[in-house]
Amino acid sequence: MKIKIGNKIFSDRMILFMLLVIAYSFIGSANETTGDGIFSVSSLSKYGILLLSVLSEIIYFYRSKTSVNKVYLKREFKNFLWYFIILITLTIFMAVSSMRFSVRSIQTFIFVFLPMLYAFLVINTWTLEQIDICLKIGFIISFIGYILSTHLSITYILHALNTINYEDTNSSLLESSTFALLALGFSGYLCYFNKGWGWKLFSVVFVIMTFKRQITLTAIVLLVLGLFKVKNKKLNILLTLVLTILLVVFAFYYYHAIQPNNILDYSQKLGVDLREFSTNRTDRLNWLENSTYQSYGFGSSIDYMYKEFGGFALEMDVVQLFVELGPLAVISFFVSYLRFSRENAYVFSFMYLILINSILSSGMASTFAWVIILIGMSAILKKSQMMEVNL
Repeated sequence: MKIKIGNKIFSDRMILFMLLVIAYSFIGSANETTGDGIFSVSSLSKYGILLLSVLSEIIYFYRSKTSVNKVYLKREFKNFLWYFIILITLTIFMAVSSMRFSVRSIQTFIFVFLPMLYAFLVINTWTLEQIDICLKIGFIISFIGYILSTHLSITYILHALNTINYEDTNSSLLESSTFALLALGFSGYLCYFNKGWGWKLFSVVFVIMTFKRQITLTAIVLLVLGLFKVKNKKLNILLTLVLTILLVVFAFYYYHAIQPNNILDYSQKLGVDLREFSTNRTDRLNWLENSTYQSYGFGSSIDYMYKEFGGFALEMDVVQLFVELGPLAVISFFVSYLRFSRENAYVFSFMYLILINSILSSGMASTFAWVIILIGMSAILKKSQMMEVNL
């Protein structure tokens, strides 16, 4: 089925994508990692549309000539397959060792890996023009959804923007964990292209409005990087290895520093109150470390903390991987995501900054945001590959 609007033709799969963005932006924003999670009415609605979207892409992929012709980004997405295998192996080992299993593990795998499958299918069944149209329409839809979710007047929103203070993390009613990473996904895509300054600036403003410090910094860096030709360079193996090692070292150092027995000492050494810097997330690690928790797989800390501590989770992705699955999971996390993105300097920078955020905060299981992020990154990677072929 196809619908023509103006001079643009929209397929049923494109319409499903836009319905997905509408569902996420306007249906109750229940936290997928806590509370009723995937079994809440809002989550069932949103994930129902997402599953329908994925199934429609799978059917089209295998019915079309795409499945026998060139498959784009097969090697890049294969990195995520190895990451999935490592995590599921560790999860099975932990579950058997502790003689305990939770449906939360299945949920967490769905949250993390479904966007990867969807993005792979989209990049191989849509044209770049179709992706561009849908991401721009999706951006507008999500921005409207965000504005309505604040329940604030335009006058107050403008005032709040003018008085943003990043030293006080509780100073803005515009802050939104629901839309921050989603806004960054749209902005990261739009800031890559040479044309469309209105789209670029508007998307960065959207990110700024959600009032997340590291995510805002990422959007600004990408806006600047998008101006230079170096954005299309491919990173060599040595540079990728060095940058990956640096990220792993930082992650291990940060995890060690915020341990309950170390945090005061390291706060003094660094001259930074790590508890305040983490917006008190380190307290949650303290609760977990001093509890009876024993890992039983991916997502088990969320399951345990929700039951024992009234709906709280660690909200630090890399720390979660450490406590649930150990250092191998952390290393494979960084390696798989960075190997996916290393063919293009802009995409690599985009991913690298998101991974830094995953050390300090959460977002790994923000399924709908990662749908946008991975589709946008894949479109840029595909475009840069096509540019190389034409040179």
